Amino acid sequence: MPHNIVGLDHTLVGVADLEKAKSDYQKLGFTLTPRGSHIGWGTANYCIMFPDDYVELLGIVDASKETNGLDQKLAERGEGMLGIAFSSDNPEGTVTSLNEAGLGEAKLYDLKRKLELEEGDVIPEFKLIRYPYQGMPLGGLFICHHLTPELIRRPEWQIHPNGALYVQSVVVLVEDPVALQEHYIELCGAINVTMTDHTMSVRIGRLNLIFVAEKDIDLLFPGLFVEGDWPSFPHILSMGIAVASRANTAAYLKQAGIEIQDISNGALRVQPKDASGVILEFIEPHVVDTP
Repeated sequence: MPHNIVGLDHTLVGVADLEKAKSDYQKLGFTLTPRGSHIGWGTANYCIMFPDDYVELLGIVDASKETNGLDQKLAERGEGMLGIAFSSDNPEGTVTSLNEAGLGEAKLYDLKRKLELEEGDVIPEFKLIRYPYQGMPLGGLFICHHLTPELIRRPEWQIHPNGALYVQSVVVLVEDPVALQEHYIELCGAINVTMTDHTMSVRIGRLNLIFVAEKDIDLLFPGLFVEGDWPSFPHILSMGIAVASRANTAAYLKQAGIEIQDISNGALRVQPKDASGVILEFIEPHVVDTP
């Protein structure tokens, strides 16, 4: 892919109660890392690790400190998907390439966080790139490169009782997907961008990033019912998780007392109330995914 982007790094879920979110996602069958905290800020996280990407549950643990806007986002939009991070294998090269492509000024930051292990805290380090993206909520898209991946990707953290393998899809509600086509062709390459009527799919590694207008949402989510109005667009609606066996995942969720909805496209849907505001779907890749 262009700009040294190699795939998805992680998705970001904003939660009102971090410990409750941890418990809810454990009930869904995910293994979570020990708690991490952002140095000097009042936010902390738990992560659901896969071999190449992960899901970050982000919450406020000390409201008297800087929250990087999380308090305002939760107040305005409620719990749910906040954003996604792409992965770069050469962050300096990514910054140079984005700037040369005229995608707006890209900036590189050095960041650290504390991971609270039983044997003592460790400090994962990474580089973060911000640039003026389109089609995502405020703060909703950035690019990461991990300098110490061994600290966050222990093998035992990547084994999930529900059979989860990786993040397969993210769906974003926008006013006009067609208006975003040029930007994502420049960012991800024309071969990775597909327009179907008024829905745009962008392939980033194994992730399928889908932009859809509200009037077309029934095509992607047959039978979807969500109480109340949508937050202002863009709004990240859902996340799909690839699993090794749909049948085994369904059996696990039913045994755990999770309400699931069988979808005609083969997905298993979990309601937002059970997943911190996220419409969460479990998908067996060889059934609904393409190479």
